[in-house]
Amino acid sequence: MAQLQIQNLHVEFGGLRAVDNLDLTVEEGEILCLLGPNGAGKSTTLDLICGKTQPTGGSIRFQGTELSGLLEYERARCGIGRKFQVPSVYKELTVAENLSVAQSRHPGMWRALFTFGRGDTATQRRVLERVGLAEKAGVKAGNLSHGETQWLEIAMLLTQDSQLILMDEPTAGMTIQETEKTADLFRQLRGSHTLIIVEHDMSFVRRVADRIVVMNRGAKLAEGSVEEIENNAAVKTAYLGH
Repeated sequence: MAQLQIQNLHVEFGGLRAVDNLDLTVEEGEILCLLGPNGAGKSTTLDLICGKTQPTGGSIRFQGTELSGLLEYERARCGIGRKFQVPSVYKELTVAENLSVAQSRHPGMWRALFTFGRGDTATQRRVLERVGLAEKAGVKAGNLSHGETQWLEIAMLLTQDSQLILMDEPTAGMTIQETEKTADLFRQLRGSHTLIIVEHDMSFVRRVADRIVVMNRGAKLAEGSVEEIENNAAVKTAYLGH
């Protein structure tokens, strides 16, 4: 059974359908990239999955559970993590402390701070090694580079054991070296985590995507492998015009 099943999903803002009758199936452990022109509905689709935006209609089922109507934190507890384009970390806390906050089951940073030392430090060390931040555990998050800050936010989601991770332009603002390292990290996550990525960097997409879905005007325009999408006439028209 597919891990995520979306059927007839739509949402309207002032009469405009930002997502229009979207059907989408995502397999467990898959890396799916969402592509499309600006305003195609890609980020809104991520918002609908994580609960930031509630749909006008349609169904979102994750591991057999209907998500429509659940709040963001309830979906997070189901195993859905969201990484936004602008990293959301606690800059005054160290890398390790950020993971402790992420690992806490208590809502809010201050309640979570009281649980320091009670978390699974072995898991935290393993996650930091996986994202390449093991040597930065004691460094304040505000002193990290842009790429390192992005990896810290991914580490926070891994610490929460998010099975489905939604990412909005994760390589934006990264150096070439940071982008390459991020691609390596995503390939390591394939299989153990499911990734849905909104990304404009096609060279990055070629390196990580198992499958691509192209959206246009809120609807699914095309679906297939990197090669199939690059040779799709409808996709070329949507991006370049006639």
